[in-house]
Amino acid sequence: MTSTNGYTADPTDAARESAGRAAGATGDAAEDVRTATTGAAENVRTAATNAAEDVRNAASDVAEDVRTAASDAAEAFTAQAKETFANAKEAADDGVSFVKAKYRENPALVIAVGAAALIGVTAILKGMFRR
Repeated sequence: MTSTNGYTADPTDAARESAGRAAGATGDAAEDVRTATTGAAENVRTAATNAAEDVRNAASDVAEDVRTAASDAAEAFTAQAKETFANAKEAADDGVSFVKAKYRENPALVIAVGAAALIGVTAILKGMFRR
């Protein structure tokens, strides 16, 4: 039994056919959603992996820069300390040579100046510790 306009006359067949089309459309839509969700999840995972890699690289670069700066500062400090020590040693050697030369000329004067310096330093230290 068919009608004149080309539709099936049996309502059960029409309902089955409609349900089949709806099920197919729902299955297709679910597949599309699954595909889109999988693609989005993969994109998020890739973006997170790339971001983590960028952060790791940036942290590595910063650590290398800090290490280099610290190494350079240590080298500069060591060079300055060596130069200062050499200058102080040279000044002390010059002072000792001067005192020896003066001692040869006038030993009593050198002893008197040394004693006066010792008394002066002692007085300064006592004054500092009294406060």
